[in-house]
Amino acid sequence: MSEQPDVGPVAGPQKFGPRTVVGHVDIDTLSPRRIKNMLLEAESGELASQAALFEKMEEKDGELDAHLRTRKSGVSSLNWVLLPAGQSQQAGQAASLCREVVGSIAGFKQAVFDLLDAVPKGLSILEIQWETAARRWRPERLLWRPQRWFRLAEDGETLLLSRRDGGGSELNPLNFIVHRVKARSGFSARTGLLRSCVRAFIVRHLSWKDWMAFAEVYGMPPRIGRLREGVPWDSDEARQLWEAVRALGMDAAAVVREGNQIEVLDTRSGGEGEIFQHILERAGREMTLAVLGQTLTSGGEQGGSYALGRVHDLVRRDLVQSDALALEETLTRQLLEPIVRLNLGPSAPTPRWHFVMEDPQDISKLAGTIKTLAEAGLAIPSKWVYERFGIPEPGTGDELLGGR
Repeated sequence: MSEQPDVGPVAGPQKFGPRTVVGHVDIDTLSPRRIKNMLLEAESGELASQAALFEKMEEKDGELDAHLRTRKSGVSSLNWVLLPAGQSQQAGQAASLCREVVGSIAGFKQAVFDLLDAVPKGLSILEIQWETAARRWRPERLLWRPQRWFRLAEDGETLLLSRRDGGGSELNPLNFIVHRVKARSGFSARTGLLRSCVRAFIVRHLSWKDWMAFAEVYGMPPRIGRLREGVPWDSDEARQLWEAVRALGMDAAAVVREGNQIEVLDTRSGGEGEIFQHILERAGREMTLAVLGQTLTSGGEQGGSYALGRVHDLVRRDLVQSDALALEETLTRQLLEPIVRLNLGPSAPTPRWHFVMEDPQDISKLAGTIKTLAEAGLAIPSKWVYERFGIPEPGTGDELLGGR
């Protein structure tokens, strides 16, 4: 590891080259073949196209975006604490320093949310903007950097900053926080959760087009114009008949020459486009399963027992716990450790980041347990009971409901 961070920003945007603000993927021109090439490019180290595709998938599919935000907010909404690495004075000093420094980082909660972008995409990168004017090293801001600004080395794991010449520059680990989340085993290009959703996304994207085309003409029966025998197709009369047929679709009125006919067909038995709806729903369930691990609590299934819903809630909680543990490790090693090392030296113990996850508790069941234990003679502090139920202790002169 380097002794000091590089003078930044190191990975700022460029007007031209691989690090532009504007993405280069047009979602409306995507085809299955082109998407396959994007994924193959990523496996060879070129992350730009796959990362840009993942960005567009989130933007264009509202259901997918909502599920991903649910997954991210499950961790970003948790409270966190910094636990000292021991009982020594030095460990306590390091923990106090980190609490002070982290608490002063502008927009830190948003930075945690940005790091969780690794859940769908396999990795997420923040650049640390260090402030060195004071007497200590302090991360002033954590700047999100798009995955498409980076590439992979030949080992399939090492992340490099893309250059205009097509190569990549090594990253100073003191300048970057790189959070990785593996949805499956494999090299970094293949571990992103959204790779499992690509097929469902392209099916939904194409089906939406079919659905809109169907909706445009649904309920509008076909009109067939019958030109008089012997009238040339390139004549003014033929052109006027064609315009009349088209006018029936827009204005529901037309004028034709005597002898010409316009026939309106009945299409009520032709179905109402259920096939497109079934395709969208099936692809939506596939994406929901990939992101949340279940469909019942996401609204992807109709009905379901309470017990089954509880099981599915636990599955989602397992995902939140897994995401939290992975982020704890990243923040401990790539944020807290550099703060301690730069300010207190390499031998100072690094505190541990910890997200606080409280198990949901059935209040009615807890009340019954307390009543049973109290009747059995167990002494239970009333202060603890008030805290567990979130009830303020009564003050002098307060009107009481029950009790004495």
